[in-house]
Amino acid sequence: MHKAVRLALCLGLGTALSTSLAHAAAPHVAPVTVNAPVTLVDNGDSWTLDNGIVRMTVLKKNGTIGLSSLSYHGVDIVPNRNEFWEATPGGQVTATITIDPATNGGERAEVSIKGINPGGGPETANDGTQGPGKLKNGGMDIEVRYTLERGTSGFYTYAEYSHPASYPAAGFGENRFILESMNKSFDWLSVDDDRNMLMTSDDDLQKGVVIHAKEQRILTSGLYKNSVEHKYSYNAIMYKLKAWGWSSTKDHVGVYFINPSNEYIGGGAEKLDLIDHMSGTLLDYWTSGHYAGGAGNHIPQGEDWKHVVGPIFVYMNALDSAEDASPKDLDTFQASYGSGDPAVPKAWRDNALALWNDAVEKSKAVKAAWPYAWVKGMDYPLKADRATVSGQLVLDDAQAATRALPHLTVGLSHPDYQSNAGGYQTRYGTGTTVTWPHDGNYYQFWADGSDDGHFSIHNVRPGHYTLHAFADGVLGEYARADITVEAGKDIDLGKLDWQPVRYGRQVWEIGVANRNGDEFYKGDEYWLWGWPLRYGDLFPKDVTYTIGKSDYRKDWFFEEVPHSTTDAWKNPAAKDPLNQRFGWVNLPDGQKDMWRDWGQGRATTWTVKFKMPKVQSGTAVLRIALAGADGLAPNTPGLAIGVNGQAVGALHPVQTNALRYNTDKGVWYQYTQTFDAGLLKSGDNTMTFTVPAGDVTTGVVWDYVRLEVNDGSQSYPVPPADGRPDMPRGPAQ
Repeated sequence: MHKAVRLALCLGLGTALSTSLAHAAAPHVAPVTVNAPVTLVDNGDSWTLDNGIVRMTVLKKNGTIGLSSLSYHGVDIVPNRNEFWEATPGGQVTATITIDPATNGGERAEVSIKGINPGGGPETANDGTQGPGKLKNGGMDIEVRYTLERGTSGFYTYAEYSHPASYPAAGFGENRFILESMNKSFDWLSVDDDRNMLMTSDDDLQKGVVIHAKEQRILTSGLYKNSVEHKYSYNAIMYKLKAWGWSSTKDHVGVYFINPSNEYIGGGAEKLDLIDHMSGTLLDYWTSGHYAGGAGNHIPQGEDWKHVVGPIFVYMNALDSAEDASPKDLDTFQASYGSGDPAVPKAWRDNALALWNDAVEKSKAVKAAWPYAWVKGMDYPLKADRATVSGQLVLDDAQAATRALPHLTVGLSHPDYQSNAGGYQTRYGTGTTVTWPHDGNYYQFWADGSDDGHFSIHNVRPGHYTLHAFADGVLGEYARADITVEAGKDIDLGKLDWQPVRYGRQVWEIGVANRNGDEFYKGDEYWLWGWPLRYGDLFPKDVTYTIGKSDYRKDWFFEEVPHSTTDAWKNPAAKDPLNQRFGWVNLPDGQKDMWRDWGQGRATTWTVKFKMPKVQSGTAVLRIALAGADGLAPNTPGLAIGVNGQAVGALHPVQTNALRYNTDKGVWYQYTQTFDAGLLKSGDNTMTFTVPAGDVTTGVVWDYVRLEVNDGSQSYPVPPADGRPDMPRGPAQ
């Protein structure tokens, strides 16, 4: 019997469906037809919640979902382990029913597990047995809840973290809700339009050989043979996510996470993190050390603090009609193993996209319903106690080509604050001042604005905030302090004058100031492993870019790294090893980590050629925005800059793991390098950027480059002496 037919029968859609599926049909997601009352059964040491669609058992001792107890219409979702929040309730644990379905006609059930844990002592070290930030001896009360409602194809879960002022200092480096090692039938991963793909099997993954880092393996068998599987290939900007998860090409079932709001996620609108990866893993981080943003929190003794994460929604769906792959398609698929261009049957792709697109559509309703009226007994303001902050940003920049603000993003964050926690929270180049991209302590509220600058930020909690904004084509960001939001009182800020900083007259620019490298060559495929190896063959003479003639989309690579000096990494059977997505990597020598042979490169120098109409005077200011950097610490030569053959300085940018972990949009920083404008001559000029020899995953991920000259004829601000326009300049006022 057809897989979709079997599942449809389970869903109660009728036997007539099998006849309709005898003919080819576009995949269709099964509507929710079950409307049974929610039941809640007390098992003594656990509860079982069931609405006829989803069934789950929650353990009272720690608030985890019991082993092999989460099912969707009888399909075991996680048969291999308990599923949980990263930090679970500890200390004095109390389990209670917070919504009893017996009192509401079976409309909703909710259970709570709360740990009162004043404890004391430091956070647990990352010793490999506990996640960084798990509390060793308490210091934080944790309450976890699970909610199931009638007729809903999924469940909600949320957690409140409380730190009374009397508790010792405490915090988290990493914290997340996770479903891991899901049913092995889940073989299709969905992140976005590009990363929607059939995944390698666990068996092939385990046979692979580690290269460069424990998360990376050269696959020696299976569909993606001669490729490297890397879990960090499946990262995403949390703010932009709609729904992400896994589905089964066999059973046509999907499981997806949806964040109804991003207010509780550290790092704000730029937080990049892992969201799902091989071995059927689904992740929803609210703090982590990945990519140096929203990296953790630290609550000092004396501060009374609470943070509610979620409710997040775990959505499940199924097809009631699915396309079948023909025997010919399956034969072609089998023959394509390891080719670099796997011929995944179109039917499988159509089925998986139907499930994912349904989850994306579902996310609209889930997000629109926020905040949820049924959340009670936590620090969670309902709709009437929140507010909308609106206004219009007006760009005031005589040198801008347009006053439009494409991809405008506007947000409210906690004012900058001081933390001496070190570790995850303050190690990323801001000293002891925590700024919004690194803040994991407090709520943030972000919204997309329109090209004409209008914005509305909804559902803002009462509090004291700083308004921030950034947009494509505008270097830097807007900031306005002292925004006070009161419960139920909307605020219209009116027109806000945005004057981006200019240090002189603009001479030229490369790229678009948009906080990522998408527009540069191969930037749209940043997530694929190994571009630092391939760079040297894509640009054998390195980059020479002529202002006014070159095209940054083709002539400027998205990352500048040491130039590989070997081609031993190439699969000799690959048709196009420099451009194909998969199958271009040579097989390892036994179990040897081939990075020792492949991973080094010579110094790389890029050259920018440009003309000047006359000899210059005054101060030249080179402005560089980076979407990521690795390995150019102060004890290295850094990114060396030269003008017409003379060294003018070097940058030692903040390291963000962007190159090591496959991204072109990590935490964003801008830098300035000043030099005597007299070095610029009439006619032809050159500027060089040199990355030193070393590991090919060191270097920079480019966002934008601009040259400005202040000849004294107009008044301009003086660039910061430390070359860091965004560097906090001391304690917040």
